[in-house]
Amino acid sequence: MPRIEGLTGRVIMEGEPGYEEARLDFNTRFSKFPKVIVYCMNEQDVANAVIWARKNKMPFRVRGGGHSYEAFSLVDGGLVIDVSELLHVKIDKIGGTAHVGAGYRILPLYEALWKQGLTIPSGTCATTGVSGLTLGGGYGYLSRLFGMTCDNLLEVEMVNPWGRIIQASEENHTDLFWACRGAGDGNFGVITAFTFRVHPIGDVAHYNMTWDFSDLQKVVGFWQEWAPYSDDRLTSTLLLHAQDQGAILSSGIYVGWEKELRQLLRPLQEAVPPKTISIRSASWITAARMLAGTMTRHATFKNTSAYVYEPFSDEALSILTHYLSNAPGPSNLVMFDAYGGAIGRVPPDATAFVHRRALIMIQYQSYWENNREESPNTQWIEQFRSAMLPFTRGAYRNYCDLLISDWPTAYFGENIAKLKKVKKMYDPENVFHYEQSIPLE
Repeated sequence: MPRIEGLTGRVIMEGEPGYEEARLDFNTRFSKFPKVIVYCMNEQDVANAVIWARKNKMPFRVRGGGHSYEAFSLVDGGLVIDVSELLHVKIDKIGGTAHVGAGYRILPLYEALWKQGLTIPSGTCATTGVSGLTLGGGYGYLSRLFGMTCDNLLEVEMVNPWGRIIQASEENHTDLFWACRGAGDGNFGVITAFTFRVHPIGDVAHYNMTWDFSDLQKVVGFWQEWAPYSDDRLTSTLLLHAQDQGAILSSGIYVGWEKELRQLLRPLQEAVPPKTISIRSASWITAARMLAGTMTRHATFKNTSAYVYEPFSDEALSILTHYLSNAPGPSNLVMFDAYGGAIGRVPPDATAFVHRRALIMIQYQSYWENNREESPNTQWIEQFRSAMLPFTRGAYRNYCDLLISDWPTAYFGENIAKLKKVKKMYDPENVFHYEQSIPLE
């Protein structure tokens, strides 16, 4: 076993009590065995871990929420630098900012900010780490109003490859700050804290509508022409369960009055009358808790993504229907997230997150419990994604997929060239590297 002199924080070695739980990724499709896992209590613990890994020539990965779809935050036989216990938050209500430790998960951060009547646009899954979500872009039910999570980022605190603590913002290390807003996940250093712009929020209105599978093409056909162009205060999603696995469901949050939301929803209701409908008012935190669902620790799945820049043609809708009609089970679905609004008003090269002009983000999802179900489900996902490529572009960094061969272009588009330059400038020895990290060349 490696000597751990120099490591500080809560150190768990392979074989010690707590190791089996600590080594798990959210996606139990992966089973990796690090030599050492260090839970950092402060930024100096992080710096010591980076220095120790370099001194001992040990591969390492950085972990926040542990939700990497392809377990990029774990490494066999190496060190995991875990920042999940960096849980400080300092809110400046007058200045409209919050300084947040990199260990926060989405729902606990919402809860902390809500105490001051504030929020940031972030994700929906309760246990996803704010760190990884922000650094890959960050999308949720407030994004069409307030932008991506990375658009609300004002500064990052980072431990660089030499173990030094630096800050990056629009005024300091500007190229690095640009790169961190969309490609900062373990590529240039370990982020230990964020400063966000926060927004006042109170009551919101939310809705749910359901339809039968037989209405799929009509629902998608109308929703794709409506949701990305609706009032910025409304962010809408569309969930398509495979045939006989559940209903078609549209949900959304409107930052405004319930009666206004009812007016906005009327075109969708009239175009394809839903089987069920619910429109209600609630506090923002009540709606966020409801949409976050249960606090799931682990799942077994294969997911991937793509962007829709032009509304789907009849041919695309037919392919969509075909795959959802011929799913392997037990849980296959497609999720549509409406873009537009504040997301699209940022130029594609203003941050590393490039997919500003997309109308919709689409996520293909399969979940299962038995090992024998893995092969048919992963094949279904890849075949589905490939069949839809003529009608889609790129992919979302936060829904990483090892099967995407042209991932640098898919995730980052033309921004990959600048990202390589930033990588060469801030990590010239490629200390921070993993399966889909930004390459030097």
